[in-house]
Amino acid sequence: MSSKTIHPDEKYKADKLGKQFTKAGLIAGVPLLVLSIVLGSLKGDHFKHFFFAYLTAWTFVFSICVGSLFFIMIGHLARARWGIVLRRQAEFIVGAFPWVFALGLGFIVPVALGNQELYFWSVKQLHDPNHPLWHHMHGKFGWLDPVFFTIRYVIYFAVYIGLSRWFTKHSVQQDTDADPAHSEKMRVWSGGAIVLYSLTTIFAAMDIIMSLAPMWFSTIFSVNFFSGAMLATYCTLALLHMAIQRSGRLKHSVTVEHYHDLGKYTFGWNFFWAYTAFSQFMLQWYSNIPEETVFYNYRMFSQWEYLTIAVVLGQWLFPYVSLLTRWTKRVLPLLAFFSVWQLVFHYLDLYWNIMPNQTWTVIGAWNRGPLQGDPELYKIGFQAMDVTLLVALVALLLAGIGRAMRGNLIPVNDPKLGAALSFENY
Repeated sequence: MSSKTIHPDEKYKADKLGKQFTKAGLIAGVPLLVLSIVLGSLKGDHFKHFFFAYLTAWTFVFSICVGSLFFIMIGHLARARWGIVLRRQAEFIVGAFPWVFALGLGFIVPVALGNQELYFWSVKQLHDPNHPLWHHMHGKFGWLDPVFFTIRYVIYFAVYIGLSRWFTKHSVQQDTDADPAHSEKMRVWSGGAIVLYSLTTIFAAMDIIMSLAPMWFSTIFSVNFFSGAMLATYCTLALLHMAIQRSGRLKHSVTVEHYHDLGKYTFGWNFFWAYTAFSQFMLQWYSNIPEETVFYNYRMFSQWEYLTIAVVLGQWLFPYVSLLTRWTKRVLPLLAFFSVWQLVFHYLDLYWNIMPNQTWTVIGAWNRGPLQGDPELYKIGFQAMDVTLLVALVALLLAGIGRAMRGNLIPVNDPKLGAALSFENY
């Protein structure tokens, strides 16, 4: 296998780039977050729509960090060479986990303090044995408890932050001491780390998103969330490297060959997301069990049907067909377009999963989910604060990435770096 050294004219130091990212993120994110809070207060619904929109935007940035951590670990485990020049940016992204944790307190703390607007299981009336849904919920109150929910949230992020810091620490340390033992240590430990990561992600997705509908069941929901997170991660890595190269850095190290592979993985995760989404739908729809089909009933036969169609066509079909060809992965403006496109529809997919849970109408013991009654009564209700919150949290994620962005932009002493620099697609 051919090998190269770092180009003598290559600029691979972060220098002030991280500070620029942080400054830009804070300047855009903080005012928009304040504006979103003002808009939420003016709505007069006790911040209910605000909390759901905030959770949707937060889940979007959370998914990118979750996917980036898996990108790092699977690269070590598989001894992958092509992605070594991209790994440091993924390490910067997971370096923003503490920021994402802090942003998540925006909905965790209100729930822990007794706010009942976001999670239906936190409604105190459900604990009354005379409530029509008590018989369906009382066995779940031990798990779906605001305090225990908060404790689990802290545990999930302790795992994410611990794993990300351990792998980043050894990667950065190798830049200094050039010891190949770091690579072997990260490879050996990545196997067990992925098992821990997988369990954490399964439960985190169930707790934070799926428990919005605590009487709905799915055994593949967390896998579908993970596939969307990985899809968003490869798109983010492509856009982040393009932005870095516009600053004059990594011009020689990250080539069209690496972007081509990012495009291939974007295509692959696009298909896997569609596979898991259809598997969930198909199994539940033909089984025709009311507490399962209610999830799709109101997303297919109300105003939400338009977003359902948009997600199917935009999240899967259009980019899937377009990314089949070689040139859409190698022409960078096209790859940038599809990366942005997929990120937009990843957000809309999360919006489609989360936002319909705003409306619960309990009319009897058999009404077990959100949006009970006539589907036509329920509208999408997209508002300005949905956009301002998304941009605000994405900007604050960028600030967190910038805060972690220091030192080298590539792992300069990784023993397989030469193979990564000379990587080619055939």
